[in-house]
Amino acid sequence: MVAPKYRSGSKKRVFRRTPGGRTVVHYKHGKPSKNHCGRCGKPLQGTPSANPLEIRKMRHSERVPTRPYAGVLCSDCTESLMRYVTRFEAKFGYPEFSDLEIERDLTIEKFLPRDWFSGINKGVAKKAKNAAEIQ
Repeated sequence: MVAPKYRSGSKKRVFRRTPGGRTVVHYKHGKPSKNHCGRCGKPLQGTPSANPLEIRKMRHSERVPTRPYAGVLCSDCTESLMRYVTRFEAKFGYPEFSDLEIERDLTIEKFLPRDWFSGINKGVAKKAKNAAEIQ
């Protein structure tokens, strides 16, 4: 009887002929699917689709690209996230952009840290306080 760990359908069976003339079965893992963007579902570029054992053997620079949110978001979603944050920073950091209309996008915000918005507001309060002292 085959060992229980080899009874799964996820194992690929490869028949090999040994030098002694017997045919034996080798069990291999199938190749996993590519990693996908957490927001739009597009396959990620620059991330290998390999078994965890093979990925562990790679250098860190081979595993994921060196940019923010690499391995989680695609480049398009990362760019839209950065633009989104920059718009909020411009609106609350500079008085000339205070009339900028921005709708909150929760599909993007779930990838930002929990209190990212309060951090912007604290910076705004400091700037306003400094501006009042100067005048």
